[in-house]
This record gives sequence, C-alpha cells and structure tokens, in this order.
Amino acid sequence: MNWTYIIVVVAYLAAMAAVAFRGHRRSASEEEFLTASRSIGPWIGGATLAATQISAGTFVGTLGQHYWTGVGFIWAWFGMWGGWFLCAAFVAPKLQESGALTIPDYIGRRYNSVIARVISALLIVFAYTILLSAQYQAAGEVFRATFGLSPIFPMLLILVSTVLYTLVGGVRTGSYIDMLQTLAMILGLAVGVPLLIYEAGGLQTAGQFLAQLDSRLVGSYYTPGQLVAFGLAFGLSISTSPYELARFYSMRDAKTARYAVGVSIFFQFLIGSAIMILGLMMRVIFPHLTSPDQASAVMAFEVLPPLAGALFLVAIFSAVMSTCSSILIVAGSGLAHDVYGNWLAPKLGWRHDNRFLVLLNRVAVVAVGLLPLYLALHKFEIVQFIVLEAAKFIASMFFAAVVFGLNWRGATAQGAIGGMLSGFLVTWIWSKPFGWNSSLPPFLAQIDSAEVGVVVSSLVFFAVSRMTAVRKQYEYASKG
Repeated sequence: MNWTYIIVVVAYLAAMAAVAFRGHRRSASEEEFLTASRSIGPWIGGATLAATQISAGTFVGTLGQHYWTGVGFIWAWFGMWGGWFLCAAFVAPKLQESGALTIPDYIGRRYNSVIARVISALLIVFAYTILLSAQYQAAGEVFRATFGLSPIFPMLLILVSTVLYTLVGGVRTGSYIDMLQTLAMILGLAVGVPLLIYEAGGLQTAGQFLAQLDSRLVGSYYTPGQLVAFGLAFGLSISTSPYELARFYSMRDAKTARYAVGVSIFFQFLIGSAIMILGLMMRVIFPHLTSPDQASAVMAFEVLPPLAGALFLVAIFSAVMSTCSSILIVAGSGLAHDVYGNWLAPKLGWRHDNRFLVLLNRVAVVAVGLLPLYLALHKFEIVQFIVLEAAKFIASMFFAAVVFGLNWRGATAQGAIGGMLSGFLVTWIWSKPFGWNSSLPPFLAQIDSAEVGVVVSSLVFFAVSRMTAVRKQYEYASKG
C-alpha cells in the first residue's frame, strides 16, 4: 500500500514540475509574473477559481463538518455561490478592466491613495496568514492520522513544494497547475464516492443509521441564524476575496471573467456534492472519530483501496496546494509590489528594473509562506473554523471598499481606509478565537462577527465618504 501511495504522489508531483518548468522562461516581467500577461481563457480561469476556492477547508474541514453535523452544512455552499454571482455581476468585469496588478493596486488607483494601498496590503497579509495556517494544519492532520508523523513534516512538504512552483512561474504556471489540480480533485472524488456508498451499505441504509444516531444529521444541526451567518461569511468574502479576485487580472477580458465564474460554480457544485456524501458515509462507517478533521485521512487509508486512497490523498494535497499558491502570490505581491514598489521605494528615491521586482516578489512569497507555521503548529481551532474566521475578516475589511468602490463614484480614500480598519477592529472584537467575544454582553455575543463587521465597515465607508466629499466641495468652493 505504501508503494502505491508513493508512486501516485510522485507521478503527480512530476506532472506539476513539468508544467512549472514550461512556465519558468516566460516570467521575466512583473506583469507576467502577477497576471500571466492577461492571457488566461475561461476554462483555465474557471478551474483556477475553483481550485483556489476548494481548499483544505473543503477536503478536510467541510468534509469533517458534514461528518460531524450531517446534511445541514450544505446550505453554506449556497451562500458561497451567491457571492460568486455577486462577483460576476458587480465585481469581476470592472476589476478585470481596471488594469491593476493586485487588489491593493486597484484600491490605490481607485482612491488615488498610497495610504489606502499600503493598509489594504498589510490587512491582506494578516488575513491570509490565518488562512494559510489552516492549509498547513490540514496537511498536518492528514499525515498525523495516517502515518503517525509529526505535523511539521507535511507542513514543510506543502510549503516547499508550493513555494517552489509559485516561485518558478508565477500566476501562469499556477493557473495551469490549478487546472491539473481541479481534475485531480474531481477524479479522486469520482472514485471515492461510489466506494464509500458501497461500504456504508447504500444510501437508504446509511440514511436510516444516521437518523438513529442523531436525527439532526439528516435534518438541520445548525439553527437558521447560524446557517445564514455561515452563508454570509463565505458569500461576502468570495465576492471581495483578494486571492480570488486577483485571478481575474490574468483573464483576457470582462466576458472571459464572467464565463470563468460560471465554470467555477460548475466545478464547485460537483466537488461540494461529493464532499457532503463522503462526510455522511464516513459517519456511518466510523461513527466516533476523535476529531472531525480526521475523517478525510481515515477514509483514504482505512476504507478506500490503495489506488483509490492514493488518488484521494492527491486530491487533498491538490486542494491545499492550489489555495496556498494563490495566497502566496497575493500576499507576497502585496508586500513586494504595493508596500515596497509603490510606497517605500518611491519615498526613498530608489529605482529598480523589472528583473529586481520579480526577484522581490519571489522573496516575499517565501517570507509569507513561513509566517503561518507557528499558528498551524499550535492548532488553535479545527480547520473549517479557521477558514471561516479568515473569511469573516476578509468580508469585513474589503466588501465595502471593493464592491461599493467599484459601483459608487462618491467613495473616497478616507471612506475606504475607515471601512477597512473598522471592519478589521470589529471582527477582531467579535471573534471567539481571539478571546474578546466572551467579554461582550450575551445579546451582542450571539451576533456573528461577519454580520457586524460588514455592516459597521459599510456604514463607516459611506459616512466618511460623504463627510470628506462634502468637505472637499466646501474647500473647493472657498478657494473659488
């Protein structure tokens, strides 16, 4: 069995290395490294959006949630797809046409503010440090549950392999590897689903067992309010998520961006449905795992035949690596392109050519990749809740500045800065993992941090924008 796993994983890594080598020679300029010279088509673009979205939070966290809570968590996907439709209608086309290279680059151009650019870049690094730690933690959970290895080894394996192919070819290489990874995910699930249904005794038998074990598993484990909160957190973050939105910069035009969103939803529907079935079937076969995050690994090594288990393991690593690659590009470019290239270097009077800027982006990718290891090793929460917390921060910080900024001419730089910072602070106060939620009054603690963060940041965004716009008009009239 070990040789089967080794052969499949090595073949997969070799295929990724071949794709990365082909893209290496073309990444000589910063625009090519960050946007693939805006040449990606709808199917590759849709696959890369899906692969970026389908992360460790899906194959380990979401599967674990369905294992633990049953069918009900499927409603979170509808909130996510609602976010994608919002993105396709109001965000993606305009963002693709903006000519920016990164999300902070767009914010800096839209609001004509270096400060807004730098703040957004630093907030992205913060949020994605949390999200990246979830990806590392998922890899650690899989290896710990199956091979008994210390989590540091798989974390370093994911870090090194992802950083290497991201460094080599940038967004172009990452996009083609994302297509390969999406196909690997679908293949692994296509093999796993019928085998798990068979092992569980069929859908009807499995449903009867789950109903007897806990009736909430075939009904609704969560309250409607909790499901709405999950949907809002995922949906609002998707419509403004920098590591997803940055992919639109690499696409040919606005029409391609809209088409790619549809392709992405199609892939996500297939993967999300399969993940739900696998989680439920694993609860039937192993009703009492110590942690829901172990369900994926136990399935791959205890239930599936060696070849099928190896394919599913590759699917998990594909999900982790595709998300890690996108995060590394976005967070690294925020430091290199936006903080250094568009703020620090001009302020100090330094000038650099394209080759140096590409090198700096690569150095930033390595730095960002190392940051979340501490969080992942200390395992503050289960994977899905870490992903959810990161989504809440992203939605609260960027929804107003990006979505309203793209569609409202009255937005100002001060409004954008106020909206981003207030969203960050409110979400921090309301977030349970950071320890502040318990000190709030009970009626406030019950409100989800994503709901509060988006509402407060939007109100601050509009209020400050209106006040600063009126002030500018008054100053202009006074000078006249």
